[in-house]
Amino acid sequence: MTDTSVVSVDRELSVARGFRSVPFANLVRFASGLILRLLVFASIVAICVVLPRLMPGNTLEIMLSTDLARGLTPAEVRDLQENMGLGGDLFGQVLDYTANLLNGDLGYSIPHAAPVGQLLIAAFPWTGLLILGAAPIFLIGGALAGIEAGRMPGQGVDRWSTPLITVMASLPPFVGAVLLLLVFGVLWPILPTSGAQPLFPATETLSHAFDIARHAVLPSLALALHELARFFFLARAETIHLAQRDFVVNARARGVSVWRIRWVYIGRSLVPAYLARLSDTMTGLISAVFFVEIVFSYPGTGYLIYSAILERDYDLLQGTIVFVAGFVLLVNWCVDGLATRLAERG
Repeated sequence: MTDTSVVSVDRELSVARGFRSVPFANLVRFASGLILRLLVFASIVAICVVLPRLMPGNTLEIMLSTDLARGLTPAEVRDLQENMGLGGDLFGQVLDYTANLLNGDLGYSIPHAAPVGQLLIAAFPWTGLLILGAAPIFLIGGALAGIEAGRMPGQGVDRWSTPLITVMASLPPFVGAVLLLLVFGVLWPILPTSGAQPLFPATETLSHAFDIARHAVLPSLALALHELARFFFLARAETIHLAQRDFVVNARARGVSVWRIRWVYIGRSLVPAYLARLSDTMTGLISAVFFVEIVFSYPGTGYLIYSAILERDYDLLQGTIVFVAGFVLLVNWCVDGLATRLAERG
């Protein structure tokens, strides 16, 4: 067979195997993951549009119970109902809201007198600040403590860190937040206990940034303590397993330093497992943010949802849940793809 024939046969075999190639399989996996998340997102939208309208009372009834709204004529009340999307039956309300949502309109918050999108743009950076402040603590802190505990299980660091973190893991997020508030805000008042910034913010940029950072310390710490246990136990279990793998045993036999084995050989191998856990953590993190922001009266998306429930503000409640759900599912999909890619590379 000539060289040209060999090349031709190889090309045909490559084409025949193309549908079963690794890149194509990855593409199919990522696409199926995206489709699955879109279905979940559609289900969330359907649920959060219908459920608030099944709650007793509505935004208009709450407003009419105040002195400012008394004296309205029946015609004015009907106009308000139509303007607030509360006119007609439940099916018509859901249909109107879904049509507006498909056009990118999240609705209008009557109690806040502002579009929902504008309120989300104002609140989401505060939530993002808390998550970004907490992430290094539970990711790096969990890895450092977990590796140290896993290197010598039952001895040294593991003997005191594992029971301590087991107790921390048993605390619900709001309990940890309340304890931090009592200790560092009441008994030893060195940090602010509420809000994201002082009532009268500093005019200088550095002073203003420092005040914002001080207000974020306790909420971020409460958030980090809730997630620290997850990554500690993951790093500990992975370290115990990796310490028995051939490449670590050989490295130890070749005299590679303990620090290099700890951070290069074991630490790098933790990354795919960490990313896979981070994908799962996003949901729990958003739930914990909800409680933490309520305890510290922090003006993020969790506090926005809380105020929307109290005021029967359907548009704000639905818009915030839809936005947060879409964001979490998108991040979850990206992290899953990255973790799968890293796991395949070993």
